[in-house]
Amino acid sequence: MRRSDGNLLFKWIWLLLLPALICSCNVPDPVPTATMTPDWTATPVPPTATPLPTATPTPTPLPAWLEVAPEDLKDTELVIRYSLDGKVRDTLEDLITLFNEENEQGIVLKAERAYSMDELSKITAADSTETTDLIIAPSAYLRSRDADGSLLMELSGFLNYEGLSLSGDGIEPIMPVMLQTENRDGKYFSLPLWTEPAFLFYNKTWAIELGFPDTPANLAEFAEQACAAGKASYTEKDEKKHGTGGWIVSSDPEDVISWLLVFAKNQESVGELLHSDAGEVFTDTAAWLRNLLDNGCAWNSRVNEPYDYFANRYALFYSGTYSDAERQFNAFEQSENNAFDNWDLVVYPARTSDSDQNPRIYADGTSIAIIKGEDAKRTNAAWRFIRWLYQDTHAASLALAAPGWAVQDSDEITRLYRNSGEDKLYQTLSYRQYQVNSEADENRITDLLILSDGFAYVFNPSAKPESIPDIWEQIGSAIAEVNNVNQLSETTVPESSNQTGVNDETQP
Repeated sequence: MRRSDGNLLFKWIWLLLLPALICSCNVPDPVPTATMTPDWTATPVPPTATPLPTATPTPTPLPAWLEVAPEDLKDTELVIRYSLDGKVRDTLEDLITLFNEENEQGIVLKAERAYSMDELSKITAADSTETTDLIIAPSAYLRSRDADGSLLMELSGFLNYEGLSLSGDGIEPIMPVMLQTENRDGKYFSLPLWTEPAFLFYNKTWAIELGFPDTPANLAEFAEQACAAGKASYTEKDEKKHGTGGWIVSSDPEDVISWLLVFAKNQESVGELLHSDAGEVFTDTAAWLRNLLDNGCAWNSRVNEPYDYFANRYALFYSGTYSDAERQFNAFEQSENNAFDNWDLVVYPARTSDSDQNPRIYADGTSIAIIKGEDAKRTNAAWRFIRWLYQDTHAASLALAAPGWAVQDSDEITRLYRNSGEDKLYQTLSYRQYQVNSEADENRITDLLILSDGFAYVFNPSAKPESIPDIWEQIGSAIAEVNNVNQLSETTVPESSNQTGVNDETQP
């Protein structure tokens, strides 16, 4: 009995354990249980150590010449040098006297005039024993003297410093188109005082008598009037007039650049017009003007000065600046037959009749600069004179005396020009916005002289119109050689430029 009960108990135990044994032999891979990450709340922990201090930027110290106090400038003596003549020299010296009398800092400015640009160069040379603080000279000249920026003070620090910048205190800002002429990659080593724009002198009275009531607006109209004047000269009893009329040929640099700007299809800058890629512009310009000459619509003057020729109707047009105006007025007063002729300063004509582009006017500028020095007081005082010079109408008075365009614009400056008696110059003020940035670099004076010489040869009787592309290549090669760069390996000359350039629209 006991054995039977034992077997039964064993069976029951076996039946109870069998499922567990079966399950233990076939265990599935465990499935991980997702554990919820608790949202931690940041609880500030009291620091156990002293925190590091926050770094404070160290202010950049001002240059010494900006930290000079006005009261420290008392009795500071400066020397300004220039090579100017006539009315503009007298006006500058009057302004210097006025500055010495009224500047609150007690600065004393001494004027030293050089009698030539060569003398000015020697006096302001780095090894000169002469003291110079300020210099007034043509902008291109200053760049040629200071190609590396070692002679002249860079003025951006003053221009950007509140309280000493050229704004406020009765100072009109320099017009952007004027200031840009002094921009050297964002730096300013001089500032413009005035510019002298290039124009065409045009005998309005004679043009009306020839049947042209309107000023020529484009090249075709210019040629038509110039050829009509040339034809009229051949009918004169005075044989001296035969072969004259139209435009007096000029190869002065400002005149050449003015014509090139007319023919620049892609709005090339002045600098680009001296590059080899401007070959097409040069050949187009020179061929068209040479054609005027060949057709009796332009002529080579026998003397250097055009005033008497223009006043006596030997020419309908000539190229010049307003600095020629005084002598032109005098020439008309002395003319026996044409004393009452009315003449105008007109912009160079547009390239085509359907051109809607604004005129592009070339102008040379005269600027003021500070010579570098070790004395912070003298540098600061020199800038205060410059700032005083741009107050009210001081600089504009100097520009008017030059005579040229003022570089600032205001109602007061406009009134100054309107009341000056220089009516023809006053009438051109609205054209200032069209001045082309001359972008003068250290080689510009030399480059323009080479261009001028080459352009003059185009009108030499021994030169042939078909040789104009060769003349341009020689100009480019000479510029490259003088500027110490590689010889021009390629000159852009269109096939059409190999023509003689004869154009029916210039036939008399």
